[in-house]
Amino acid sequence: MKILTHALLAGAMLFVPATMAVAQDEEKAVSFTGGATFVSDYRFRGVSFSDKDIAVQGAMEMSTAPGFYVGLWGSSIADFNGATAEVDLYAGWRGSAGPLSLDAGMISYFYPGGTGTDIYEFYGSIGGTVGPVGLKMGLNWAPDQDNLAGSSRYLYVGANAGIPNTPITVKGNLGFERGSLVVDETGSTTSKVDWLIGVDVKFEPLTVGFAYTDTDLPDRYAGFDANSYSGSAFIVSLGVSF
Repeated sequence: MKILTHALLAGAMLFVPATMAVAQDEEKAVSFTGGATFVSDYRFRGVSFSDKDIAVQGAMEMSTAPGFYVGLWGSSIADFNGATAEVDLYAGWRGSAGPLSLDAGMISYFYPGGTGTDIYEFYGSIGGTVGPVGLKMGLNWAPDQDNLAGSSRYLYVGANAGIPNTPITVKGNLGFERGSLVVDETGSTTSKVDWLIGVDVKFEPLTVGFAYTDTDLPDRYAGFDANSYSGSAFIVSLGVSF
């Protein structure tokens, strides 16, 4: 699933200013952005969707001067009820209110060839800066629907800061999720906390990322290993944008 947390491409996009596409060329009524990324492990909210293997990801977005946008994001994944790819279609609006950046919309997660897999979420976020630090807080909500046993909520906060006179940006994310999207092999919880800390090094148009991520889901149950897909991981990414 596309993180607005996150996946490394999504993780990198998490800290892009909300008015990016419009600010790049205010004279254009419509702007297009996109990119491709190789990641050593596709993580969504701390959980591996590629079975801790390499994934290839791509994205394209069309945005308009008034702030409305629509985008497409995709990734290779491990087998998921017959699906081996994820395709996310999203649409929304970005704008500002004084010093704050606003973003709200809807995202649908499609898994071609999968059975009982497609779902959708609504999302919203607010961001701003404190000195050299960019801050963001957001909420994703998946209502009760055919392929979910119940609703699910994901609340997150993120921060990033560029190191002066270097191409390096330090980033971090902390998320709390509760509901049917939390998959716990032990059956002991329907909530989890995930976190990520990392750095991005940008050499236009390339970005190299290094990140550490983990969750608080139990890794042992009744003497057996559990939730191996959500354990700690060090992730490397290489992305190109256009």
